[in-house]
Amino acid sequence: MTSRTAGLLSVLLAAALAAGCSSGEDAAGGGFSGGGGSALSCPVPVGPLAFAVSGRSNSPEPGLPQAVQDATVSVLTRAVDEGYEPRITLVNVDGRPVSAGSETFSSDAGNGIAAEDDRNQFLNGFGEAVTGLRAQTPEVDVLTALDLAGRSAGGNRPGTVVLVDSGLSTVAPLDFRQRGLLDAPPAETVEALRANNALPGLQGETVVLAGLGDVAEPQPALSPAQRSSLVALWTAIATAGGASCVAVVDEPRGGDAPSDAPAVSVVDVPPPPTITPGQTTALPDDNSVGFQPDTAEFRDRNAARAVLTPFAQFLTESPSRRIALTGTSARAGTEAGQVDLSTRRAEAVKALLVELGAPADRISTRGVGSRFPGYVNDVGPGGRQLPGPASANRTVIVEPSG
Repeated sequence: MTSRTAGLLSVLLAAALAAGCSSGEDAAGGGFSGGGGSALSCPVPVGPLAFAVSGRSNSPEPGLPQAVQDATVSVLTRAVDEGYEPRITLVNVDGRPVSAGSETFSSDAGNGIAAEDDRNQFLNGFGEAVTGLRAQTPEVDVLTALDLAGRSAGGNRPGTVVLVDSGLSTVAPLDFRQRGLLDAPPAETVEALRANNALPGLQGETVVLAGLGDVAEPQPALSPAQRSSLVALWTAIATAGGASCVAVVDEPRGGDAPSDAPAVSVVDVPPPPTITPGQTTALPDDNSVGFQPDTAEFRDRNAARAVLTPFAQFLTESPSRRIALTGTSARAGTEAGQVDLSTRRAEAVKALLVELGAPADRISTRGVGSRFPGYVNDVGPGGRQLPGPASANRTVIVEPSG
């Protein structure tokens, strides 16, 4: 092992130990295993590497998915061939993300086998530093961690940023404890971050997202649709931050959260809508029956059909049954525009119910915009829309009327 390799490992491991991390011997899964991972959907350039990894509560034990390990091996192998010395940085993802260490990898070996030995020793030590990483500050600020990793991977060559975390940030301006944020359209959340100058700096970098939506107790698990929404949001954030390519690793992360990390607030995970056709039901603005932003087009028409089928059956079972559909909206634009959009969304639900066999003459519709009981304030400082509350205010309420 070269002195530079040893220097990197000493920095990373010393930082980890100083932060209360376990040693390499105690860390589960330390080191790199060989091959077998799926190829990333983005080319990973020979350049700086920054890994933002969480060893925190509510998220599985830290580690790198096999696809990320394989890509890292490839970068270091090609770097030796090109005579390039990449800088490697490890960022600790917690409530106040910081760099856990950074150094340059190089090998002065005179042949390929010796260079491979240098690389493998470096990676094994780095893997142990990753698995030993522990959060120091309560909560989790994934957005700042991604920005710090982006800055760390900057340089004369295009770099790569790897984020390994569940993605459920609990620090403003991206706090998933905010009602409705998990279901909000990614474009709206990205625009809100842009307005606050809060997008991460990832210009020209390759971004790899791993572990999104994978949680550990006591954090409730996400549904497949919610995980899909979370992946779409972080992909949109990375793209808006300037990433040249965004790869998502589907390899699931499992296991318990570290027991020696500070607390992270639990994010309330909205359950799927309770389908009780004989009772009042608010259809949420989510991937099951929500709409594309500012339109009356369903996000997923097939998913909406599945949700609405029981209501259609309810109507066809008795000629005396009727339902009333009331569309509601966020407080955006004019009041007339809010009423128009919420009316068109109620009409879209009616049209799909009729398509499913429900009699049209027993379904009434209206739109009330943002003037309805239970409205949640969705306008922030300066009149800016708050994506979470805005999403919570967009519903179509189904009420039996006979």
